[in-house]
Amino acid sequence: MAGELALFDDRDGRYHALNGSAAAIWRAIADGLDGPAIVDALIANYDAPRETIAQAVQTFVETALARGLLVRGSAA
Repeated sequence: MAGELALFDDRDGRYHALNGSAAAIWRAIADGLDGPAIVDALIANYDAPRETIAQAVQTFVETALARGLLVRGSAA
């Protein structure tokens, strides 16, 4: 479906399907945006309060970190 994304985890051979908003967060992270910039980008595309979007971004990142799909690092 348009806007969705699937991630393949080669550690366990599993796919993780991301809905449209999760895919937008993933793409923003891949583009090097930080948390506040991701929130700003999503506000431009979703009709939701800033606090709701910020919480969704935080939850997504925490879940992806817990599952090993993201790792903490510093920008180059």
